[in-house]
Amino acid sequence: MRQAIIAFVLSAFVFPGLGQLYNQDRKRGIILVLLANLLLGLLFLAGIIVFSQGYYEYFYPKPLTGQVVKELGRYLLSHPVFFLPLCALLGLWGFAALDAARSAWRRAVAPPAEES
Repeated sequence: MRQAIIAFVLSAFVFPGLGQLYNQDRKRGIILVLLANLLLGLLFLAGIIVFSQGYYEYFYPKPLTGQVVKELGRYLLSHPVFFLPLCALLGLWGFAALDAARSAWRRAVAPPAEES
């Protein structure tokens, strides 16, 4: 039970895939960490591109103030180039957390394998 909680916390609150690595499921953990890094990089690049495009399109002569940043943030979150990778990352993060807890729970409940 304790391992399931630790695995869930590692994948849910630290980084996706760490719970799988804690459970010694290395292949799945590495894949999840790499996918999360890929989606974070894609999200960062899409955010920079959409933010700068929106600034130059709507606010270029104005200085970059708090109000302009707030409006650009709303524009950024509604733009599909940013929103789709964000949803994919959140879905991956949730899957990693639940999978880590579920696999740790299965290992704790499963009867020990007989040694020959």
